[in-house]
Amino acid sequence: RAINLGVSKVTTNYVGTVDDDTMIDDPKLFGKLLNALNADSSIGIAGAACVIPETASDFQKRAMREIPRRFFPVQERTVDSDMVQHPCLLMPRELFLEIGGEDEELVRGLDPVLRKKVRDAGKRVAIIADTWISHLIPDGFWKVVRMYYRNGLGSGYASRMYPDRVLELGDGYDEGAFEERKPFIHRVFRRLWSLIVSLFRLEFIKIAADIAYIAGVAKERLFPSRAASPPAVLGVSEEERDGYSFKLRVCKVTLQEP
Repeated sequence: RAINLGVSKVTTNYVGTVDDDTMIDDPKLFGKLLNALNADSSIGIAGAACVIPETASDFQKRAMREIPRRFFPVQERTVDSDMVQHPCLLMPRELFLEIGGEDEELVRGLDPVLRKKVRDAGKRVAIIADTWISHLIPDGFWKVVRMYYRNGLGSGYASRMYPDRVLELGDGYDEGAFEERKPFIHRVFRRLWSLIVSLFRLEFIKIAADIAYIAGVAKERLFPSRAASPPAVLGVSEEERDGYSFKLRVCKVTLQEP
């Protein structure tokens, strides 16, 4: 809802998202993304690789190497990739509106749905060459466990309420060969096999994250705790803030308590 609201307030040719914990150390990043979109109209979403910064703790470096989709190296050429995610993406505003924007009902799994909408519109989803951000995992074992349990709750809700929107996640090296869905039983056994492999590799952070995620999914499917519909919007307030080199408009949305 926040992204859709923001897009509705602007008239720029392109719109993008950056998470509140995204780290950017390349001042040319958005110029590279814009140049790629302007040079190739077949690209529907332009994203950046995700690297591990030197400032990360030893725990964070290990966790991001063990857990899938937390690290994706800088690419020498622009590649179609499932690793384009909300921590950093840019796309034509017209295309965003054409595909109906973000899904406002899901609490987890927004990235795959947005990518699918863009591909269904006949556009590419690509990591742009020589671009990168950092999107650190929480610094602490139990913080990671809590995060993946929460993610599991969200995925359990999505699979219970909107099974048609639960999509596969690639490793990023798919080069356009995306497989959108696999049977639930296949995903279960794949997760179990991943646990076994991680045990042999002594990837204890990944094992804990997988177990926490499975526990969250199981809990939400067996003992639902989330409402079946999004909370109602009680009001929206806006304010413009000075002191920036760009126009900053802050929108605050008040939701009904569950």
